[in-house]
Amino acid sequence: MGDTLPTPQRRYTVELITAESAASRHVRHRRLIRFPQLTMPLLAAYAPPHWQVTHTDEIVQSVDYDRPVDLVGITANTPAAPHAYQVAAEYRRRGTPVVIGGPHATLLPHDVMQHADATVVGEGESVWPQLLNDFEHGVMKSVYQSCQLPDLQDMPPPRWDLIKGRIYGKGVTIATRGCPFACEYCSIPQMYQRRMRYRPVASVVEEIRHMPGRALIFWDDNIGANHAYAKELF
Repeated sequence: MGDTLPTPQRRYTVELITAESAASRHVRHRRLIRFPQLTMPLLAAYAPPHWQVTHTDEIVQSVDYDRPVDLVGITANTPAAPHAYQVAAEYRRRGTPVVIGGPHATLLPHDVMQHADATVVGEGESVWPQLLNDFEHGVMKSVYQSCQLPDLQDMPPPRWDLIKGRIYGKGVTIATRGCPFACEYCSIPQMYQRRMRYRPVASVVEEIRHMPGRALIFWDDNIGANHAYAKELF
């Protein structure tokens, strides 16, 4: 008997949505903060090759509920959470499982769990590949919690190709994550445990060499907190 050919690996599709309420879209439309969000383009970089990733940024796009997808992932802050729940409900009504993560899910997971098939608590890149693998095998859990802060040393470039319609272009990344301070009005210490992490400066520079467009945007929480690192980077 001849050698049997390997079974082709099934391909999956996940739609990632950066959720924005009507009120936040109105505010962001008029202000400088119209530069691209980083969360979903970065998370997309952690998907296995047999997963096709699409992205809807609600600042500049409308959700296409008729696009056939296997799974939907939504990120939302607290002001956008009620709207994110509406989006999730429409997908679930159509039979598409929904994962919700982001700041609101991290700080109030029990609220989010009522509206999603799976909730991501904490930084998504450390659990996203496992979640997708579990989904493929029909064993996706209701909660995925990051047990440790991800190391940024080998962070891949964001999927800049998934950024659409932004007037400041696609050149968005991070060099650091977290903040050493504990300002009581801020959510960052609650999410990142007052710890800062740093990418090697050489890695950041090399990434910038391949970045599309002429604008460069750092989505850092407090990029100047460590003066020595900031001076070397700048």
